[in-house]
Amino acid sequence: MTLLRPALRPVPLALLCLASAACQAQETRSDEKVVSAIVHGQYTVALEEARRLADANPNDPAAQELYREAELAFLLDQGRQAVFHGDLNLGLELFEKAGVLVPDHPTVRAWIEKTRKQLAVHWLDRAAEVTGPEHLDEAELAYERVLQYDPENAAAMEGLSHVLLLKNYRSGMSKTYFDDGLSSFRALLLEQARRAFQVSRRYRENDPASQRADQVEEMLAEERLAQAQQLEQVGSYFAARNEYRLVLLIDPDHVEGRAGLDRMDRETRATRTLDEAEMALRRGELELAGEALAEATVLTEAQKDDVSLLQSNIVEKRLEDRYLEARSLADDYRFPEAVAAFDALLAEASDYKDAALRKSTLEEFIRLAEEFYAKALAATDDAVAEEYLRAIHPVIWPEYRDVVERLKAIEARRAAARAESPAPAEPEPATEEPRDD
Repeated sequence: MTLLRPALRPVPLALLCLASAACQAQETRSDEKVVSAIVHGQYTVALEEARRLADANPNDPAAQELYREAELAFLLDQGRQAVFHGDLNLGLELFEKAGVLVPDHPTVRAWIEKTRKQLAVHWLDRAAEVTGPEHLDEAELAYERVLQYDPENAAAMEGLSHVLLLKNYRSGMSKTYFDDGLSSFRALLLEQARRAFQVSRRYRENDPASQRADQVEEMLAEERLAQAQQLEQVGSYFAARNEYRLVLLIDPDHVEGRAGLDRMDRETRATRTLDEAEMALRRGELELAGEALAEATVLTEAQKDDVSLLQSNIVEKRLEDRYLEARSLADDYRFPEAVAAFDALLAEASDYKDAALRKSTLEEFIRLAEEFYAKALAATDDAVAEEYLRAIHPVIWPEYRDVVERLKAIEARRAAARAESPAPAEPEPATEEPRDD
């Protein structure tokens, strides 16, 4: 979108300042530099000099007023520069800061209104660019931004109502619902336009046409409200949110519509957060899942059971992970670490699966391994020592201490002994005695 330079000519704030009592009083003092800088468009210089004077004279109202005028001039200049370079958001932010500094200043108010209208046009153009059914969320956002800057923009109201009705239709609601809703909104906009025209022509407030438009708005709002409440009751929070938003398009001051929209904003955010938690849980990212559930807990009132279910699933997944970790340690013959892991698990869930039985079995293995190892060391006979060592390896704890090395040493000693001892003499073959036949 091509941005046009606003037709509004900025009022030199130096003239406003010079016309004020504060500036007139300052003409006889050393702050002519501030005034001169403002007149010549040197707003940064003016602001720094005015700040210096204000800091040096904190109790001087004239110095404080001059500083305020210099800051106002600086903000307006920066805002204009941002707008001229196409950064409407920054420009509006600067103008609004100026509005806080000097409420109801006509120049500031004019720039704010002009910039808001330009932003509304920008987002209306953006909405026109995302017309496909696959871009409904983008279109909704664009129309909402238009109405943020221009709440009575008829094109945005009709476009947003179309998007919201279409989203609900695509979520399973009937085509009659969509067609009736869309024609009703178009009729409503016509009634509103007619009433606005009549008011501009100074019709009486109790004019029948104006009253009829009020009745149409009230009836449409109540229809949409009933639809929204029904959807909310069955847990269709996104569709209900759309309906509540439609209520507020019809009647921006509708109390129940506003309360419903606020509820559904929270519930839809909670639904998305629950989805994120579930995906994180599936990926095993339990910390992220827990953070998402903590956020959902704060948001939701209607989905507490879903939150509780996912929380219990996280607890179950954490316990399962600890159980599998302990079993893996046991499978790797890291018995003491496995016992500690089972201890931690049982401290949180004392009856989890067969964790207690597995822990006691491992503890018995450790006790037996220590007992047999001590007896093997105390044995004076390699045969006795070997018996105890082979009870440990491979039966009880194959990787316990240096059992394997000790068994190898026994085998080596036995082989050496065999090599040193003389071989037994082989018996002479028996001679066969001759037989008398």
